Amino acid sequence: MTDMMKTKAYFLKMVASIICEQPIPAYSTDINLQQLYKLAVKNSVQGILYLAIKNGNIPVNETFENNLRNMYMTFLMRDAAQEAERAFISNKFSEENIDFMFLKGSHLKKLYPTPEIRYMVDMDVLIKKDDLEHGCHILLENGFTQYMDNYKDVIFTKKPNITVELHQMLFIDDYFMHDYFSDVWEKAVQVSEHEYKMSDNDLYVYTLAHLAEHYLDGGSCFRPTMDLFLMERILGDKLDFTYINQQFKTIGIDKFAEKIRLLYNCMFADGEYNDDLTTMENYIVLGAPVKDVASVAKVASSKQSKMSRIITTLFPKYAHMVARYPLLKKVPLLLPFFWLKRIFRLLFTKNEGMIKKRKDLINTDSDSVDIMREIFEKSGF
Repeated sequence: MTDMMKTKAYFLKMVASIICEQPIPAYSTDINLQQLYKLAVKNSVQGILYLAIKNGNIPVNETFENNLRNMYMTFLMRDAAQEAERAFISNKFSEENIDFMFLKGSHLKKLYPTPEIRYMVDMDVLIKKDDLEHGCHILLENGFTQYMDNYKDVIFTKKPNITVELHQMLFIDDYFMHDYFSDVWEKAVQVSEHEYKMSDNDLYVYTLAHLAEHYLDGGSCFRPTMDLFLMERILGDKLDFTYINQQFKTIGIDKFAEKIRLLYNCMFADGEYNDDLTTMENYIVLGAPVKDVASVAKVASSKQSKMSRIITTLFPKYAHMVARYPLLKKVPLLLPFFWLKRIFRLLFTKNEGMIKKRKDLINTDSDSVDIMREIFEKSGF
C-alpha cells in the first residue's frame, strides 16, 4: 500500500470517528501529515481534522495546529453568520408573503456533532418563480450584492463571507433530472405559514441526486457522501428505502444510488469493498486521475458526438444565454445576435479561460475521456 493510500485510509477513519463521535484512531508514523492536511482541505473538512488533532494523539507542531485552529474558528464564525442571515431571510420573506425552502446544508448540518464541521460554501434557498424578482429586491436592499444570474438561481454575496443562492428550480431545465424535481413544492412539508422543507425521504433523494450531478461534472462529492451516511445512520427507520429507491429508478440513477449507499458504508463504517467501490472512493476522496477534469468529465458523461457538442457550445439554449445576457429577458429576438457575439468572442478572445475552453472543445484528450468513462461506468452510470 502506498503512502497516499495509507493516508487516505487513516483520513477516512479519522472523519468517521469525529462524525460518529467515536475514539480517534491510533496514529502511526507512516501517515503523511501534509497529505492528510491536503485531503482535509480538498474535501473541506479542516474542522474535522482540527478536532481529531485536538482530541487525539496526532503529533503536530505548534504552527500546524495554530493554522488549523484559525481555520476552525473561521468555520465557527461563518456558521454563526450564516445562521444570522438564515434568520433574517426567514423573517423577511415571511413578512413579505414569499414562500421559501432552505436546501441541503442548512438542514444536513444538524446531523453532525457540531454544525460548523459541516462546511457550507453558501446558503441555498428555493422560492417560486413568481417571487424571484421580489426576493432578489429584498436581498439587494439589505446589504447583498448580486454576483451572478445563471437562470437556475441568482447568486448574492455579502461581506465578509456570506453567499446566498436564490433558486427558482433545483436543476436547469434541460438537465435530465429537472422534470422529476419540478413538483418539489407539491411534495414539501409546511414548517410555518411561508416556510417549507423537504421530507426526510425527499431530502435523501435530492441530496443523492445533487451528488450525482457533481459526480458527473467532476466536482466536489465528499460532503454529500458524508451527509447521506449520517442521514441513514441517524434517521434510520424514518427513511423509507422502498419509496427512495423507486424515486431513483424514476430519475434514472438507481444503479449509482445503490453503489453510493454501499460506498459510504465502506468509507465511514465497516462495509466490504470491491473494485468498483474502491474506484469510486478514490475518485471522491483523491480526485479524478486526469487533467482538466471538468472538461473531460463533460465529454465523458455526454452521449453527444463531437460535432453535436461543438454546436451546443456555439449555440446554447435560450435559458443559458439569458443568464449571460439579461437583455434577452426583455428582447428574446436578439438571441441570434448574441449567438454571433458568443462565437466571435470564443474564436478571437485573448482571455485565457476562453482560449482553454476553445481548445478543450476541439482537442479533449481521448485517453482521459476513456479513463473518466470507465469511472462513470463502474459507478453505475
